[in-house]
Amino acid sequence: MASSETTAPVLPAIVQEGQARLCAQLVEALGDRLVSVILYGGLAKGEYIPDTSNVNLLIVLDEATVAVLDKAAPIIRGAVRDWSLAPLLLCERDLPLSAEVFPVKFLDMQRHHYVVWGKDVLAGLTIARDHVKLRCAQEITNLLLRLRQFYLQRVHRPELIESTLARAISSFLTSLNTLAELKTGQAVTTKPEIIEAAERIGLDAQPLRDVYALKSGRVKPDTEELKQLYGRFMMTVQQAAALVDTV
Repeated sequence: MASSETTAPVLPAIVQEGQARLCAQLVEALGDRLVSVILYGGLAKGEYIPDTSNVNLLIVLDEATVAVLDKAAPIIRGAVRDWSLAPLLLCERDLPLSAEVFPVKFLDMQRHHYVVWGKDVLAGLTIARDHVKLRCAQEITNLLLRLRQFYLQRVHRPELIESTLARAISSFLTSLNTLAELKTGQAVTTKPEIIEAAERIGLDAQPLRDVYALKSGRVKPDTEELKQLYGRFMMTVQQAAALVDTV
């Protein structure tokens, strides 16, 4: 499974300025303890929803002692507050094991990332197909179980049903992209492309389109429509869980 680095994405001004300030502050505070700062996630793929999208940054250190974290903490807290930074902080030596334990996440990061500062620590990671398949199965099955449990707890709160669907769609589409690649050998990038790929491998993709429209604010279903959508979305997740065994 080949890696790639995303070309420089078009970012909102507040994110561009925030990233530059963050890197400068971290370099000043940490010196050569800072290895790299890498953008990944939706912004690295060119997907951004104002007031909704987080800025996913992988911050890699050569070590993460309490003394180092004390220096980094106020800088990172300020960025979380000011421009929706969602930091993932690792030591460089953590990367091989992290990629083995979370292969789907790191495969997605490896495929779609942009080096903001320092070296590209993702390019050389080896991610085994068997690990990807097992983790894909775990993530999809875990989502299915959580969706059932959440419904029992939240059926009386339509706003919580809506927020559950909105949160679930992004991670599920990442898993579906992995599943589609395992099935066909082809990877895609954007969420609409992933939904089309899901349909090509035999899944009912309409609930995915509907939930994605819900998350994007293009539709506002009533309570009964939300419940029906939740049920249809669960059925697609169930189809995907069964399909993993065939790849």
